[in-house]
Amino acid sequence: ITLASPVPGVLDFVTPKEGDIVQAEQEIAGLQDDVVEAQRNVAKKEAENDVEKRYAVKAAEVAEAELRKSVEANRRLRNSVAAVEIERLQLAAERARLQIEQAENQMEINQLRYNEAEANLKTHHIRAPFRGTITRKFKSRGEAVRQGDPILQIVSTDEVKVEGYVTVLDSLRLKAGDKVEVQLTLEGFVQKEPFEGVLTLVEPKVDPIRGEIRVAARVQNPDNVLKAGLTATMKIIPQKGEAVQTTQLSR
Repeated sequence: ITLASPVPGVLDFVTPKEGDIVQAEQEIAGLQDDVVEAQRNVAKKEAENDVEKRYAVKAAEVAEAELRKSVEANRRLRNSVAAVEIERLQLAAERARLQIEQAENQMEINQLRYNEAEANLKTHHIRAPFRGTITRKFKSRGEAVRQGDPILQIVSTDEVKVEGYVTVLDSLRLKAGDKVEVQLTLEGFVQKEPFEGVLTLVEPKVDPIRGEIRVAARVQNPDNVLKAGLTATMKIIPQKGEAVQTTQLSR
């Protein structure tokens, strides 16, 4: 697959060379990210800031205490606190409670902004989606790229796709998930054990030229022996009945 730039920018580094083997999740290229990293750091500080909420909680405690004292005073001595003052204190207590909600809402917004800034920063770092070999290097450090510009091409070698054909009758006994065994037909190559894999496709239509059904499998490739362009035979082992041999197979 081709790894492209998720965002426009200037390449800060492109680590691997053509032919290098990289590991899954290895960081292999990155765009200059000073500005977006600073934005992320600011958003992080804002997300961690709970001063407004703590102040609102304290203010609410004071407002509730003042209201309770006035209500208690009226309970002991009727009309010692005017009704309009009680209403004012009730309003102040309610406003203080709403300020807590407002502070909590702002904290949630700040957290979302931080998440957005963190996600934006990650788009400036390109990681290998799987273990594989770098087959093409399109860009180098210092080059400007647009969104979607190809940077590297990587090919998985741990597992390969193989294709072949079976008769229509044989295809009726096959389904995705059946085990397969692949044997290379390479002159001079001695293969002790077949390459094992799993059937991934039994095409639902007949090939108009061959009159057969195309099948495909994912096959384990230890030591990177299986390579593009090689021919082989594949035995498909269905859950019921005898094994099916492909009539033609290519990697």
